Amino acid sequence: MALQIVNIVAIVIIPIVAVLIGQWLQNRSEKRKDKMMVFTHLMSYRAFGYSSQISVNIINSIPIVFYKDKNVLDKYKNYMNSLNIRPEDYQQKQKEIEDNKTKMLEAMAKSLGYKNINWETIQNPYLPQGLINDLTNENLYKKGQVELAQIVSQITQNNNKEETKIKKPKSNT
Repeated sequence: MALQIVNIVAIVIIPIVAVLIGQWLQNRSEKRKDKMMVFTHLMSYRAFGYSSQISVNIINSIPIVFYKDKNVLDKYKNYMNSLNIRPEDYQQKQKEIEDNKTKMLEAMAKSLGYKNINWETIQNPYLPQGLINDLTNENLYKKGQVELAQIVSQITQNNNKEETKIKKPKSNT
């Protein structure tokens, strides 16, 4: 009788436990992938700043992805607080912002088990001069397009005002 009970347990319970363990391992793996995606993106774009929509989305996901890591969340809050400044104060606060960003990335690296990623590694990204030149030229081109659009808009508005003056009928009195 005891052998039959053991067989039933083995046939019913063990597969259920195996499925539950497999699901737990899969969930754990997915959470790590999410953390890695956030970390690798932030590390990849740390030299340029996080001004793209994707970077903003990723930064906003940090409290979700690292929700169990108090150290990362504390560093994230410090980084976010350092960003809440007036634009005219940016130059003055730039070092504080960069330091807080580095501390946040360092905490993420530690959370993910990367012992070889430290302050110096984070502070010294690869950034070739050719890429800097390309980005500068691209920004100048975009600025020129905006200025040209503003000039065209002003000309169009002035022409519309002139046309309105011409079209108004004169009164007969």
